[in-house]
Amino acid sequence: MPIARRTLTAAAVLAVVVPLVTAGCGVLPGADRCGGQQPRLTALRQLEELALAPDGSRPVDGPEPDAECVDGDGENMLTAGLTYGYPDTMAPVHAYYAAELPARGWTPRRTGVVGDSCYGRETAAGATLLRISGPRVGQPGGHYLLTAEAAIEGQPSCA
Repeated sequence: MPIARRTLTAAAVLAVVVPLVTAGCGVLPGADRCGGQQPRLTALRQLEELALAPDGSRPVDGPEPDAECVDGDGENMLTAGLTYGYPDTMAPVHAYYAAELPARGWTPRRTGVVGDSCYGRETAAGATLLRISGPRVGQPGGHYLLTAEAAIEGQPSCA
Protein backbone atom coordinates (compact mmCIF):
# COMPACT_ATOMS: atom_id res chain seq x y z
CA MET A 1 0.00 0.00 0.00
CA PRO A 2 2.85 2.55 0.48
CA ILE A 3 3.38 2.75 -3.31
CA ALA A 4 -0.31 3.49 -3.93
CA ARG A 5 -0.25 6.22 -1.26
CA ARG A 6 2.83 7.85 -2.90
CA THR A 7 1.19 7.69 -6.31
CA LEU A 8 -1.97 9.28 -4.93
CA THR A 9 0.07 12.00 -3.15
CA ALA A 10 2.10 12.71 -6.32
CA ALA A 11 -1.11 12.94 -8.37
CA ALA A 12 -2.65 15.35 -5.85
CA VAL A 13 0.47 17.55 -5.88
CA LEU A 14 0.50 17.61 -9.69
CA ALA A 15 -3.20 18.46 -9.77
CA VAL A 16 -2.41 21.59 -7.75
CA VAL A 17 0.98 22.55 -9.21
CA VAL A 18 0.26 22.19 -12.94
CA PRO A 19 -2.62 24.72 -13.02
CA LEU A 20 -0.53 27.18 -10.99
CA VAL A 21 2.41 26.90 -13.37
CA THR A 22 0.23 27.28 -16.46
CA ALA A 23 -1.49 30.29 -14.88
CA GLY A 24 1.88 31.92 -14.25
CA CYS A 25 1.45 31.64 -10.48
CA GLY A 26 -0.67 34.78 -10.68
CA VAL A 27 -3.40 33.04 -8.72
CA LEU A 28 -1.26 32.73 -5.62
CA PRO A 29 -1.96 35.30 -2.92
CA GLY A 30 0.76 37.95 -2.97
CA ALA A 31 2.08 36.80 -6.36
CA ASP A 32 4.10 39.43 -8.20
CA ARG A 33 2.13 40.12 -11.37
CA CYS A 34 4.74 42.72 -12.38
CA GLY A 35 7.48 40.25 -13.24
CA GLY A 36 9.77 41.28 -10.39
CA GLN A 37 9.04 45.00 -10.89
CA GLN A 38 7.21 45.52 -7.59
CA PRO A 39 9.99 47.69 -6.02
CA ARG A 40 9.94 50.00 -9.06
CA LEU A 41 6.13 50.15 -8.98
CA THR A 42 6.25 51.08 -5.30
CA ALA A 43 8.84 53.81 -6.02
CA LEU A 44 6.62 55.17 -8.79
CA ARG A 45 3.57 55.21 -6.53
CA GLN A 46 5.53 57.12 -3.87
CA LEU A 47 6.63 59.99 -6.13
CA GLU A 48 5.92 63.17 -4.20
CA GLU A 49 5.06 64.95 -7.47
CA LEU A 50 1.85 62.92 -7.71
CA ALA A 51 0.60 64.93 -4.73
CA LEU A 52 1.34 68.29 -6.40
CA ALA A 53 -1.75 70.11 -7.56
CA PRO A 54 -2.74 73.70 -8.29
CA ASP A 55 -5.05 75.56 -5.91
CA GLY A 56 -8.59 74.32 -6.34
CA SER A 57 -7.56 70.78 -7.35
CA ARG A 58 -8.55 67.84 -5.19
CA PRO A 59 -7.98 64.09 -5.68
CA VAL A 60 -11.25 62.51 -6.82
CA ASP A 61 -10.72 58.98 -5.48
CA GLY A 62 -8.65 59.72 -2.38
CA PRO A 63 -5.09 60.83 -1.74
CA GLU A 64 -3.32 57.54 -2.61
CA PRO A 65 -2.29 56.96 -6.24
CA ASP A 66 -3.53 53.90 -8.08
CA ALA A 67 -0.62 51.80 -9.37
CA GLU A 68 -0.46 48.88 -11.78
CA CYS A 69 1.57 46.98 -14.31
CA VAL A 70 0.19 47.42 -17.81
CA ASP A 71 0.84 44.79 -20.44
CA GLY A 72 -0.47 46.02 -23.72
CA ASP A 73 0.38 46.07 -27.41
CA GLY A 74 4.09 45.48 -26.94
CA GLU A 75 4.44 48.18 -24.31
CA ASN A 76 4.87 46.81 -20.82
CA MET A 77 4.91 49.62 -18.33
CA LEU A 78 4.39 50.59 -14.74
CA THR A 79 1.93 53.36 -13.98
CA ALA A 80 0.80 55.26 -10.92
CA GLY A 81 -1.65 58.11 -10.96
CA LEU A 82 -4.33 60.24 -9.42
CA THR A 83 -7.43 61.82 -10.93
CA TYR A 84 -7.94 65.40 -9.79
CA GLY A 85 -11.08 67.47 -9.90
CA TYR A 86 -10.49 71.03 -11.11
CA PRO A 87 -13.15 73.73 -11.58
CA ASP A 88 -11.42 75.66 -14.39
CA THR A 89 -9.99 74.96 -17.85
CA MET A 90 -6.71 73.06 -18.26
CA ALA A 91 -4.63 76.16 -19.13
CA PRO A 92 -3.97 77.06 -15.45
CA VAL A 93 -3.26 73.39 -14.66
CA HIS A 94 -0.59 73.15 -17.38
CA ALA A 95 0.86 76.53 -16.32
CA TYR A 96 1.14 75.31 -12.71
CA TYR A 97 3.01 72.13 -13.66
CA ALA A 98 5.14 74.01 -16.25
CA ALA A 99 6.45 76.15 -13.37
CA GLU A 100 6.57 73.53 -10.61
CA LEU A 101 8.00 70.43 -12.30
CA PRO A 102 11.16 71.92 -13.92
CA ALA A 103 12.01 73.43 -10.52
CA ARG A 104 12.01 69.83 -9.22
CA GLY A 105 14.28 68.50 -11.97
CA TRP A 106 11.68 67.38 -14.51
CA THR A 107 12.43 68.17 -18.18
CA PRO A 108 9.54 69.21 -20.43
CA ARG A 109 9.08 66.71 -23.26
CA ARG A 110 5.74 67.97 -24.56
CA THR A 111 3.57 70.65 -22.98
CA GLY A 112 -0.04 71.69 -23.39
CA VAL A 113 -0.59 69.66 -26.58
CA VAL A 114 -4.24 68.72 -26.91
CA GLY A 115 -4.66 68.62 -23.16
CA ASP A 116 -1.60 66.46 -22.52
CA SER A 117 1.75 67.59 -21.10
CA CYS A 118 4.68 65.26 -20.50
CA TYR A 119 7.84 65.66 -18.38
CA GLY A 120 10.75 63.27 -17.88
CA ARG A 121 13.29 62.53 -15.15
CA GLU A 122 15.30 59.66 -13.71
CA THR A 123 13.69 58.43 -10.45
CA ALA A 124 14.01 55.41 -8.18
CA ALA A 125 11.66 53.69 -10.66
CA GLY A 126 14.13 54.33 -13.53
CA ALA A 127 13.46 56.61 -16.51
CA THR A 128 10.09 58.12 -15.61
CA LEU A 129 7.52 60.27 -17.37
CA LEU A 130 5.01 62.46 -15.58
CA ARG A 131 1.95 63.10 -17.73
CA ILE A 132 -0.85 65.63 -17.19
CA SER A 133 -3.92 64.67 -19.25
CA GLY A 134 -7.32 66.23 -19.46
CA PRO A 135 -9.71 67.93 -21.82
CA ARG A 136 -8.31 70.10 -24.62
CA VAL A 137 -6.77 73.35 -23.42
CA GLY A 138 -9.51 75.99 -23.23
CA GLN A 139 -12.31 73.52 -22.59
CA PRO A 140 -13.63 73.11 -19.06
CA GLY A 141 -13.64 69.51 -18.00
CA GLY A 142 -13.73 69.18 -14.26
CA HIS A 143 -11.10 66.40 -14.11
CA TYR A 144 -7.53 65.74 -15.13
CA LEU A 145 -5.19 62.80 -14.65
CA LEU A 146 -1.66 63.06 -13.25
CA THR A 147 0.21 59.87 -14.17
CA ALA A 148 3.76 58.65 -13.63
CA GLU A 149 4.98 56.02 -16.10
CA ALA A 150 8.09 53.86 -16.34
CA ALA A 151 8.79 51.27 -19.04
CA ILE A 152 9.53 47.74 -17.86
CA GLU A 153 12.02 47.45 -20.74
CA GLY A 154 13.52 50.34 -22.70
CA GLN A 155 12.48 53.96 -22.33
CA PRO A 156 8.99 55.37 -21.77
CA SER A 157 7.66 57.62 -24.52
CA CYS A 158 5.51 60.74 -24.53
CA ALA A 159 4.08 59.73 -27.92
